[in-house]
Amino acid sequence: MVRNSFAVAFAAALALVFAPALHAQLNYETSLANAINEVTIPEGTEFKLDLHTDINSKTARAGDVVITTLIDPVYVEDQEVLPKGLRVDGRIIQVKKAKRRGRGGRLSISFNTVTLPNGQKIAILGSLADIFSTPGSDNSTVGIEGDLKGSGASKKEQVAIFLGAAGAGATGGIGTGIAAGVGGLVAALVLPRGKQAFLSAGSLIGMRLDEDVSFIMPHKSKKSSAPPSTKH
Repeated sequence: MVRNSFAVAFAAALALVFAPALHAQLNYETSLANAINEVTIPEGTEFKLDLHTDINSKTARAGDVVITTLIDPVYVEDQEVLPKGLRVDGRIIQVKKAKRRGRGGRLSISFNTVTLPNGQKIAILGSLADIFSTPGSDNSTVGIEGDLKGSGASKKEQVAIFLGAAGAGATGGIGTGIAAGVGGLVAALVLPRGKQAFLSAGSLIGMRLDEDVSFIMPHKSKKSSAPPSTKH
């Protein structure tokens, strides 16, 4: 009995002595594995996305969620780091509805989350870069700053209407200043309301990363045949 008690006490003492070293070794191995599996997707990388929500500057509000999925895998140095089908979410951050005098609607989208295959969400910062195709008659374009813009009257159309009205006023004996004012008034009345910034679900769009994204790649698991969820 005494001998057994001594053995137990000795084992406990050894555990107390070596536990810190074992814990440190495990931490080291974990850190090493994480360092090996850490990847960085550089700023400027473009994602091709399938849009799952309609976007319309007439009805959209700042904070609305925009849901997309990744069409093509993303590679870093020939290594696939994001497989196709991953969900990529964004939010509408600014909205301007279409107005009179041919001014089209406008809205800005900020992409902020990618959901990895294991369910982990990583934060990103991305902006709209391109519109590849749309299933409807959408005619919106992407501005220099990544905002979605609805079409409006061209500068030539606006100038033609303005000068035509002003010229008619001058021909009719109206002073130059008054004629210009008439031209502006007629332009405001004649030019149609600009079109809303609009993209329908099913559009194929491009998103560009505005900053580097670093994360630990999860261990690969068996692929599921179920399509990615687009509920939010």
